[in-house]
Amino acid sequence: MLKEDSFVDDRIALQSLISRIPAQKRKVILALLAIAGFVLIVAFLAGGVAYGGRSFMPISRIDVTEILNMERADILARAGIENQTYWTINKTQITTNLLGIAAIKDAAVEKHFPDRLVITLEARKPAAIVMSRVGEAGILQYVDETGKVFEKGRSVSSAHLPLITDVNMQNPYAGAQFHSSVTSLLRTLSNISPVLLSHISEIEINWITTGGRLDLYDLIVYPRLSSIRVRMNADIDDAYIRRMLLAVKTLEEYPRYTTDEIDYRSNDPVFIPKGGSR
Repeated sequence: MLKEDSFVDDRIALQSLISRIPAQKRKVILALLAIAGFVLIVAFLAGGVAYGGRSFMPISRIDVTEILNMERADILARAGIENQTYWTINKTQITTNLLGIAAIKDAAVEKHFPDRLVITLEARKPAAIVMSRVGEAGILQYVDETGKVFEKGRSVSSAHLPLITDVNMQNPYAGAQFHSSVTSLLRTLSNISPVLLSHISEIEINWITTGGRLDLYDLIVYPRLSSIRVRMNADIDDAYIRRMLLAVKTLEEYPRYTTDEIDYRSNDPVFIPKGGSR
């Protein structure tokens, strides 16, 4: 067994040997040793990359901040990370691949030495549920405030989101973009209180063709707990919806005549009797 004193003696002997080397030569030797160490490190790293990047520093940990309504494996497959290593990962390409998924609004990719990848995703948030025609049937799509269709076919589970009908889009696909006129309505809805929206079951777009224009419309709104529909302007807001709901409640509690529609496109609501003209 080696004693601790032997190491001390060896170190003293080495220091004595180095001290006998002239100062100029000593600097040269130390410089050569530093260069040799640097060359070895570069050769080690270059050798790993030249090896193909398949077994040299493979990515062993991938953190995804939001999984969305997709399987984690599907997200990683779409990202194109399989068989990648720290040296072969292309962050720009992975980001582009992720943004090709309709449900993802934004994505960022970060590498952390030596084997970790962090993927930060921002999911699209639904502003409304849209009903479009596919052949003779209707299909539901989740649409965000930009008018992007990011999911279709899922069962309706968000009670605070209104259903929008008659949007004039046939067979929309995930990733499809609605016309700017519809997008303005979706952006408006995204700024309205979810509590107020929960009182509305459906918003029907009533298209108006004037002078050949096809981007004008007003709305037919169906309160969730009433059989009375309300015609409203497209530029709705919280205060406008509160007044509409109050008019419906007043009419139901103090009926003066039978009606199933209120025209609230002006400052004062107009009650339309059943079978009456507007």
